[in-house]
Amino acid sequence: MTLQNSPESSQATSSTVEHAILDRMTERLFKMQKLLQEGRMNQGALQMWVLFLRANLSKLYGKDSDVIQLLQPIKGKLDHQTATEIARISIETVGNYIRTVQDTGKLSFGVRSHGKIFIGHGRSPLWRELKDFLSDRLGLSWDEFNREAVAGLPTFERITQMLSEAEFAFLIMTAEDAHLDRSIHARENVVHEVGLFQGKLGAKKAIILLEDGCEEFSNIVGLSQIRFPKGNISAVFEEIRRVLEREGVSKKA
Repeated sequence: MTLQNSPESSQATSSTVEHAILDRMTERLFKMQKLLQEGRMNQGALQMWVLFLRANLSKLYGKDSDVIQLLQPIKGKLDHQTATEIARISIETVGNYIRTVQDTGKLSFGVRSHGKIFIGHGRSPLWRELKDFLSDRLGLSWDEFNREAVAGLPTFERITQMLSEAEFAFLIMTAEDAHLDRSIHARENVVHEVGLFQGKLGAKKAIILLEDGCEEFSNIVGLSQIRFPKGNISAVFEEIRRVLEREGVSKKA
């Protein structure tokens, strides 16, 4: 007879695996910091560091996750200064994540349904219309980057908090940034949030809202998205409601 794992035992097993991954990341972080401090950072060490991060993050997010796609292997010849700077930034980011976990006592990667709908957006005020629809019409709890005071708070720490509390996410890609070829793209922070939240929640629970006239980027072609007319996000509110209903997103208590 095969015994089925209870939800509690499965959650405990998942937590054990996550903590083991965190321990490995901490150990490797110390080694990389030592190389950096001693001025011995080189392209080979940096490549191994990135491959290590990709391998371990894939165990948390999945190997096909957009998060992994954002962390591409190092290619081409890098000089010592460039390799050192890239390593410094990545080490600082990973260090911030580890400190956040140690301070809060919980990991942020496992899907934990706290009932919050994260709204990622650029400078366009359209996100406020979506916020009002989710809160006033559907009775759902929402979050966005600046909802809590972020002065003095590292960006990575705030993102980690939002990831840990999100049950669902809408990423609003509005046409704002002009490129040299005259195409108009979403703000880079929104593109980054697409990768993070689809990596954590999956494409079915991290939906892109794409404004007409805003260029897609290659990683989202074919992924779940809702297109809306320029400046008129309310035109797709009914579709948004149906998606939330499909995924079983509940009202706030």
